[in-house]
Amino acid sequence: MKKLNIFYPISLLTVYLLMLGVMPVESYIAKRYTIKQIIRESSDVVFGTVTEVDAKRQTAKVKVKEKLKGDSGFNEINIRFDVYKGEKDHRREIRRLLKHEQPIIFFYLHEQGRRIDALGHIQGKWFQTQATYRDGKPPRWWMFTHTEVHLNADAISKRDSTLDFQKELRASLKTPDGVDTIDILVFNGNASHSEFRMLSDIKRVDEQWMVYQDTQNRDLPGIDKADILWIGFRSLSADDGKYRLNVRQENRIKNFVKNGGVVVVSGQDSDKNRSCETGWLPEPLNGVESPQRSNFERTSDASELFQRPNRVRSGKVVIDDTWNGWSPKYRVLATTNDKKEIVIAMLKHGRGMYLITSFRNNNSQNASRNRSILENLIHFAVGFLEKSE
Repeated sequence: MKKLNIFYPISLLTVYLLMLGVMPVESYIAKRYTIKQIIRESSDVVFGTVTEVDAKRQTAKVKVKEKLKGDSGFNEINIRFDVYKGEKDHRREIRRLLKHEQPIIFFYLHEQGRRIDALGHIQGKWFQTQATYRDGKPPRWWMFTHTEVHLNADAISKRDSTLDFQKELRASLKTPDGVDTIDILVFNGNASHSEFRMLSDIKRVDEQWMVYQDTQNRDLPGIDKADILWIGFRSLSADDGKYRLNVRQENRIKNFVKNGGVVVVSGQDSDKNRSCETGWLPEPLNGVESPQRSNFERTSDASELFQRPNRVRSGKVVIDDTWNGWSPKYRVLATTNDKKEIVIAMLKHGRGMYLITSFRNNNSQNASRNRSILENLIHFAVGFLEKSE
């Protein structure tokens, strides 16, 4: 396992610059990290309870109750918050968070004799601590440094309830490969990340927890471990209209579905003289340029798609370029009002399924308007996976 420098706020390069006195102490890396990445690059994930808080000495004790990953031997974690690092003093915030009998989570990388960098989560907030071995002896105190900025703000890592987060982690860590979660790979070829942020806020479907990973790599690394591939708005074509996928990449998608995966396509981009290519589909379909609209007509085959968990009505979504020229193998779930073009269609292939849609999620405003149907699509896809099992 490599040195943990990914979700902590200071990268190795930053540490080097700090040693030279070139940068301020409180610096942050811009790369975004999912919960799954944080778990993977931590040696230990533990649940505990705050057993003691000394406001005068500014210390707290945590009793480790459950070890989900790793066993570094720490059955109690003692935290000091009487000092701080960086330009900002976050001690008032940590005093507010560290309360007696509050559940707490720690993620950390333990390497014998080395400094321990740890992320904590309490009352829905992320914070960081550091602990240092002295003369080979385990650290007595874990020193609070600051509450997290990016992890607490970013939809892919933000968790508002520590108790619910514990349930999510238990589901994710029941088995080494996390089979008790639904793993969703989001191919985000569009410059806007609004759709991904909206999606990653959908954390659970019934008793199933969602784990999201986004990529801009057209080779779709990690697709073999995913349950759902979400192809984001305009990800099939570049800004200049050029189709993005080659034959090998198209075949990866078709094989993924054939072997039981679900692909959700959330909108495409066609021009008058250039239809969106569909080599990633095993059956004929044409992408067509269509005016932006909000009205649609659901079909009798739509089942609960527009009812669960949200009631989605015509006129309350944002629709863009649509599809036509479909074969009888497609199950059409919603059309434009003249019934000539597809707004949502389903296609079974092998053991898996495609969900092809025409929604416009190019910015935060439109993605927000479409949030209800996006959540319903996730529920529909998970329902298909559960039935196929």
